[in-house]
Amino acid sequence: MAAKAAKRAPRKKGGYQMPEAIPLGEVLTDISKKQWILGKSIGVGGFGEVYSAASYSGNIPKDYPNVIKIEPHGNGPLFVEMHFYMRNCKPNEIDSWRRKKKLAALGMPKYVASGSHEYKNTKYRFLVIDRYGTDLWKIFEANNRQFPEHTVYKLALQIIDILEYIHHKTYVHADIKGENLLLDLKTFDQVYLVDFGLASHCTTSTELKVDPKKAHNGTLQYTSRDAHMGVPTQRGDIEILCYNMILWLCGSLPWEKLVDKVIVQKEKEKAFENIDSFLNKCFHGSTPQAMQKCMTLLSNMKFNETPCYEKFKDTLIAGLKKLNHKPDGKLGLKTTPAQQNSVKSTPQKVRKLDQVRQSPRSKHVAAPSNSLRNNQRESTIGIVIDKKRGNKKDIKKVLEDIDPDGEYDIKIVQKTKKSESDDEVPEATKKATLLSSRKKMRVNYVDDDSENDSMEPLMKRPNKMRQKKPATSKTRRKVISLDDSTTVSEPEPEIVSKGTRSRPATTVGRKVTAKKNMLQFNKPTLFETESEEDIFDM
Repeated sequence: MAAKAAKRAPRKKGGYQMPEAIPLGEVLTDISKKQWILGKSIGVGGFGEVYSAASYSGNIPKDYPNVIKIEPHGNGPLFVEMHFYMRNCKPNEIDSWRRKKKLAALGMPKYVASGSHEYKNTKYRFLVIDRYGTDLWKIFEANNRQFPEHTVYKLALQIIDILEYIHHKTYVHADIKGENLLLDLKTFDQVYLVDFGLASHCTTSTELKVDPKKAHNGTLQYTSRDAHMGVPTQRGDIEILCYNMILWLCGSLPWEKLVDKVIVQKEKEKAFENIDSFLNKCFHGSTPQAMQKCMTLLSNMKFNETPCYEKFKDTLIAGLKKLNHKPDGKLGLKTTPAQQNSVKSTPQKVRKLDQVRQSPRSKHVAAPSNSLRNNQRESTIGIVIDKKRGNKKDIKKVLEDIDPDGEYDIKIVQKTKKSESDDEVPEATKKATLLSSRKKMRVNYVDDDSENDSMEPLMKRPNKMRQKKPATSKTRRKVISLDDSTTVSEPEPEIVSKGTRSRPATTVGRKVTAKKNMLQFNKPTLFETESEEDIFDM
């Protein structure tokens, strides 16, 4: 029995299949056996999806300088685009053409890689190119659907250079529009023409004949008269550019709200029957001279004629000079910070530092819980509980009765010491010395089964205590007192009507309030803000 073939992706309305979302980190292998790793999805088109990507050699990359366009194998547009890139977008050929034409830059994307990939038994083809910035349409809308006249002329000059390269390869683009013009990542002063899904060889026929199979190809409001007839022509690309220029200058086209393809085609034919009337309608009687000349040059071209690119460029340069601008390549587009940041590389991961904890001032203060007992590094501010202070049931009951939104004031009282036998004195003295020599204690729960009754110190501290001015913390600390005078000789906090957080000490009868001096130990030098251990010291 033959092996089961990979299933096709679900078909979209109109006959094209839409790709299933492919997860972050998927590794693809191109036809030259080089591997690529997918980043986040950055766009979904009519035929496929686009992901950020980077070359993969076993390590997760920090930056994703490429994009990968993915479509199901059954779709045609990416198949056409892949082969266009492979034949016409070789980096050395683009660079050679740019030098020949003495251009500072050429907005022609370069072919990087391509291949096939299978995901969940569905076969896909993919194309890898360089990553560019935001598209021109987004900037157009952010600028109230209008560009300055000099910016439009500079954009047109760059696009004409791109079209001249494509046309000399005997191809036409057939879908020039703001969504397919991407800004350079570094300068925002160069546009790149992308999406060659409708690219095809220009006609070599001497007779203009309608091709019903290709009729009305392209984006309806920009489609050229020749493309409405199904004939791909170089003249048609210039016509599409002119429609874009009118839109960028005026903010709209007369037929942009129409949906009937034949009606839109007739409106465009009427426009070229009387160019002056059409432009006056668009510009309300104030047609730019450069725009008028470009439309006139276009109307005088034959359908199979190669455009005179220099004439169009000279017309635009003259328009710039009239506006006191130079063809310096600086578009002067107003981009928002969000549009600039949207094209930056994927953020790097943050490394977790050991022995460092966040200040309790920036998080909710809560009593110890069972989960914190198991993970002492994530403990929150609460009460230091010693097993000698009482049994577990009493302690848990007290903790449950604490009002989480309440505020408590502390009074520190020295309890009466019980008489100690000769055998007990050394042990008590030993404990007192041990406790006083420790600088920072962990705020956590001490289990009855613990091998050591004391808390684990974080760092050494001096035995002497210094006075400290009242703190101005916005967060009040919540503590309670566990009263058991029969077994404890150390000082113990008790709840009173006014005061502030407690620091157990051996001073008799001292009250700690917000207006009086507080006990202070040397702060650790790790951070400027207090850590959890700064709140309670034993």
